[in-house]
Amino acid sequence: MTFHNDSFRPGWGCGGLFLVLVGAVLGTVLTLTAVFYAGFPAPPPARDPVEDQVPDPPEPPGELILPEHQNTAVVRAAQAVTPTVVGVSNRQQVYQWYRGSSELREVGTGSGVIIQGGGLIVTNYHVIDGASEVVVIFPDGTEEQARIVGADPATDLAVLKVEREGLTAAVFGDSDSLKVGELAIAIGNPLGLAFQQSVTLGVISATERFIEASEYRFAFIQTDAAINRGNSGGALVNLKGEVVGINAAKISMVGFEGMGFAIPSNMAKGIIDELIDHGRVIRPWMGVEIQEVTPQMAEEWGLPVAFGVLVARVVPGSPASRGGLREGDVIIQVGNSPVENFESLRGALFQHRPGDLVGVKVLREGSELDLSVTLGEMPQQ
Repeated sequence: MTFHNDSFRPGWGCGGLFLVLVGAVLGTVLTLTAVFYAGFPAPPPARDPVEDQVPDPPEPPGELILPEHQNTAVVRAAQAVTPTVVGVSNRQQVYQWYRGSSELREVGTGSGVIIQGGGLIVTNYHVIDGASEVVVIFPDGTEEQARIVGADPATDLAVLKVEREGLTAAVFGDSDSLKVGELAIAIGNPLGLAFQQSVTLGVISATERFIEASEYRFAFIQTDAAINRGNSGGALVNLKGEVVGINAAKISMVGFEGMGFAIPSNMAKGIIDELIDHGRVIRPWMGVEIQEVTPQMAEEWGLPVAFGVLVARVVPGSPASRGGLREGDVIIQVGNSPVENFESLRGALFQHRPGDLVGVKVLREGSELDLSVTLGEMPQQ
């Protein structure tokens, strides 16, 4: 067989086949490498530990962000409650003698606490007493005319309604859990609206300071947190940011400082509910002014018992007067409930409604008498 020289190419044969195989292997390796790195990104470059210090993410909106020296319970409580405290303006028709006519004027200002986002506000009765018009001033300076939903002069509370939605409402706490010496914050508008939402700090001085009204006795909170003129109706706040009282009064006498009083939140809540439902608080009433009998009093006055309540005065024309009660009687039972002190008398009366005929057992000049009294409704004044 004859081979032609042009049928054979130099560089081919076994050596050429080897090169082809090597090229195929290298191509496969390169292809797989490219696929691997395409599917799995390369690790990030090494970081500088000093330059790469990333701050913590910001707090969610609405949470208080404060530096350490300001992040205290007092500051947080004030921040939480201050937006719920408003100004209340009492405007009355005032006669101008030099003009011979009357005009609407602001005769007094106080404070109020938003209790419902739909526009309900609690304040003191004396803040709005006698008003021809009541105006609520909000922290942003806007004003709304308010309607008086209800008032209770006996406890000095009133509820107002403004036509505004989406208000921030205060959270009420448990006033029965307060301890003497516990820190307390008063928020209100002393000396008028120019000092709106002032915050003062003090302690709970006492949890039960009693004020008497007819046959009822109401307990108030005493505090040395400054409650100045205009603070009336504002909030007394604990360190949890809860309203534990509605500021009502202070003693303004030479020689007395730091004696302010607030209506306990637990009492206020029940009264507020009554005012919203009925416009007033419906209390059964006998019409007597009383004094609690103590062992010392019984000994000094020669009373036959060391318990019960002494009738110090009978209101003329009252249910008690019509029922035959007299000054000097000692009430020891109302209905089926024994009466040992103010609280038990109040509890016995609240088991009945105005118009109910109840038996009243009294001690008079050493004798026990059974009387019958048709209860009335406690007057608003």
